[in-house]
Amino acid sequence: MTLPDRIREAIAADHAAIESTPFALAMTSGKIDIDVYAAGMRELYHVHASLEASLAVALPISPEVSAAYDPTRMTRSGLITSDLAALGVLPPGEPSAVVAGFAAEIGDWATSRPWALIGPLYVLEGSRMGSMVLVRSLAPALAAECRPGSGLDYHLAGIATRPQDWQRFRSTISGLKMTDAQQADVLGAAITTMQMLVLLYADLPGEPVLADAAHV
Repeated sequence: MTLPDRIREAIAADHAAIESTPFALAMTSGKIDIDVYAAGMRELYHVHASLEASLAVALPISPEVSAAYDPTRMTRSGLITSDLAALGVLPPGEPSAVVAGFAAEIGDWATSRPWALIGPLYVLEGSRMGSMVLVRSLAPALAAECRPGSGLDYHLAGIATRPQDWQRFRSTISGLKMTDAQQADVLGAAITTMQMLVLLYADLPGEPVLADAAHV
C-alpha cells in the first residue's frame, strides 16, 4: 500500500466525522449564513497560515518537504483573507485554542521532524477536491459568483487542473524515500490534523442566522 493510501485509510473515520458536523452539513446543503461561514474560514486561515509558516522553515532542511511542497501553488491563507474582504465580513482575529495548539505543535515538527508536515499538507491539499463540489452550494448561499474575486477563491483557485495536480501530488509522496519511522510520523501528523479539524468543525455553528433575526 502506498503512503497516500495509508494516510487516506488512517484518516477515514475522522473525515466522516467532519462531514457529519452541523457546520459541514450547512455548507454542503447550501443553507449556511455568511457570518457562520466566515467564522469557519477565519479559523481555517490560522490553520493554513501556521502550516505555511512551518513548511517555510522545513523547506530548506527537508528533501521530503522540498519534493512535495510548492509554495507558489499550495499557499492558501492569502486566498482566505481576500475572500473575507470580498464578502464584506470581518478579517481573521485570534485563533481558537484548538487551532493555536495545533499551530504550536506543527511549529515544533518543522525543526524536529520536518517530514511529518507532509501529513497535514496531504490533508489540506486533499480538501481542495471537496471544494470542487462544495463551491456549487456555497455560491448561492453566500450570494457570490463562481468567478475570481467574488469571495470564493479559496475553493476556485487552480480548479481547472485540480484533479491532475492532486494525482501528481500523490505520486510525488508515493515516490519519497522515507524510513518506516518517518512514514509513521507522516501518518501520525495527518491523524493529528484531522482530529484538530474534527474539534474545530464541531465547535462551529451549523444553523444559519436568519437575516431578520437581529431585528426581533
